[in-house]
Amino acid sequence: MIRLAAIVSIASLCGLATPSLATEWVNCASPDGGASFDFLVGATDVLSVVGMTITVGEKVWATDPAYGPGEPTSVGQAFETDTMILIDAVDPGVTARIAELRLFKATEADASVYGGTMRVPGQGVWAVSCSEQ
Repeated sequence: MIRLAAIVSIASLCGLATPSLATEWVNCASPDGGASFDFLVGATDVLSVVGMTITVGEKVWATDPAYGPGEPTSVGQAFETDTMILIDAVDPGVTARIAELRLFKATEADASVYGGTMRVPGQGVWAVSCSEQ
């Protein structure tokens, strides 16, 4: 009987301790569609970049094959304030920067707007605007 009570107690605590977290994609693209930087963020109190896909022309980088074909990349750093988001993508060995995303953001009520620059060393730099999905 004590064993059954312990199992029920543990099971109920586990159910309470596992909140569901939502994620959403932020899609950033240049006006001509020649470059994009899409990132998946987790629903936490701090910026948590879960995945990325970066495209310049026919060249693609992705943090996971599930996010698209391409060369592997990782999150080098990600930082957010009330008015900015800064993300660097690096190679898997963390020896070279693949891309930099620098965004300004504005929020009013439930609407947020993001815009800024995307830079890929050796490839170019673009103005980008972003939308959440």
